[in-house]
Amino acid sequence: MKGFFRFSIALMTAPLLCGAALIVGYVMLVVLAIPQLPAWAQPGVEQWLFDIPQYAETSDNGSYGNSLPSGMSAVPFDGYVGPGSDIYGLPLIGPIPHWGDIYDKPLLGCKFQDPHYQTHTGSDFPVNEGTLIHTTIAGKVVWAGSNGPWGNLVVIENNSYQVWLAHLSSVQVVEGQIVNHGDVVGLSGNTGNSTGAHLHYGIRQKTGEQSAVWLNPQNYFTPDDYINIGCSD
Repeated sequence: MKGFFRFSIALMTAPLLCGAALIVGYVMLVVLAIPQLPAWAQPGVEQWLFDIPQYAETSDNGSYGNSLPSGMSAVPFDGYVGPGSDIYGLPLIGPIPHWGDIYDKPLLGCKFQDPHYQTHTGSDFPVNEGTLIHTTIAGKVVWAGSNGPWGNLVVIENNSYQVWLAHLSSVQVVEGQIVNHGDVVGLSGNTGNSTGAHLHYGIRQKTGEQSAVWLNPQNYFTPDDYINIGCSD
């Protein structure tokens, strides 16, 4: 009888141990293996790893329609609610310099869930490094600094929404600062997981205590606001 009981306990705990081993192995691969790869290979492997859906990011995430699941750990929600919570316009204001040319409107490259990049969580705007970046929402700066693959990142929050402005060369606000719509928060750059100077513009919405989604930024501006140049494959 004791042998059967022990066998039953082992049978029940085996899946948990296997799951724990898988998590440990995944972390070891990310932390130890990727830095050993050639520099040119690291971004591709990182993208493949981070694109693998994780249970914590797909379980009860509240995603719907034009949205993608978002993990809760990247930048915690502060809970700030203040005036000017409407999101509108673009974080770049023309004229826009890009590769020696001047354009009267921002250039839109990779879109949200782009056919060439299905897991893309925002809109990319190619632009020369050092171009002024403006916030498209008034609110509280809840992140201002380096953030892994996002590079230099500014996040402004208001009323359960966050506006993300990533890959900056320079951050010109501080955490806790209250900004108005259109204020300059930094300069465009090529920091983090980026293969060329551009701005990644994302909009994140809190949908529950432990859930959030990425929204399609194109719902907050119009085709008249930009020049579409498409996303490379």
